[in-house]
Amino acid sequence: MAKAGSTFFIRSRLTMAAAGTENEIEIPLGAFLNPLADQALTIHNIEVQIADTNEPEKGPYKSDSVFNFGWNLCTASQLGNFDTLYLDDNSVVASGRYSVFLDADDAYFESTTRDMMPQSWSAGYTVASESLYLIGHADDTSTGGTYEVSIVMECSSIKLGKLEAINLALSQTQ
Repeated sequence: MAKAGSTFFIRSRLTMAAAGTENEIEIPLGAFLNPLADQALTIHNIEVQIADTNEPEKGPYKSDSVFNFGWNLCTASQLGNFDTLYLDDNSVVASGRYSVFLDADDAYFESTTRDMMPQSWSAGYTVASESLYLIGHADDTSTGGTYEVSIVMECSSIKLGKLEAINLALSQTQ
């Protein structure tokens, strides 16, 4: 278990296929927190990379294509619920959207939206759930084949009272 107060990184990767697909991966947190031992996890920063599986330097799109992708990091599984998941859901820790348009002449438009990120909060985002879930969804207009969504989270362990940790865990589930 990490020493309280020091920061460390948790990394994960989700494989996606384009064109109307949704996928999710569980990120176990048991090695980093223990609510019954007064420990929780604070996420201070998150960075996300979306890249082509075979050619990561090219991004997840090809010439003459549209790519619309959304991702959420949650404290509970949301597979199958992406289209109805909003920031008022207790399980949402972070959320973002990525859109790219590349026409046949390589005219290019890109938009990245970070709906909610831990770095937006003065003290980060504290979680006490046993796992996080990274979920991604590409709409039907997306083309380009298989791609990877990688996430890096800068975290620290914090000490909470037992009742605080249990209440926190309960507040982040549905």
